[in-house]
Amino acid sequence: MRLEHIGIQANNVDILAKWYCKILDLKIWKKLEKEGRPPVYYLKSNGGTTIEILPTKNERKQRELEDPGFSHVGIIVDNFDKTSSYLESKGIKLMGVRDTSAGWKIGYFKDPEGNTLEIVQR
Repeated sequence: MRLEHIGIQANNVDILAKWYCKILDLKIWKKLEKEGRPPVYYLKSNGGTTIEILPTKNERKQRELEDPGFSHVGIIVDNFDKTSSYLESKGIKLMGVRDTSAGWKIGYFKDPEGNTLEIVQR
């Protein structure tokens, strides 16, 4: 077995897909369209990771990072400070930036739908 993709339900799939492409340099590799409903996007990273963005009409429930269940998407970076500066140039402020006891540096940010992403330099 191997992990193939991460699915994200979104109220506005078009905006979210564009954001992931612009901010994380993902590419749309498949867009499934069905008459009468928003599309489903499949975005792929240079490393092969896939994010599936699916439409929902349900309201988002407030969720904290430490709530049970999936909490965030982790993104490995080679240079934390450079990535942090890049994100700031795009209007994204990192939260919870810290050095871990394992010697890693981490920080969190949100996508336009409120999902948490983490950058980590190991």
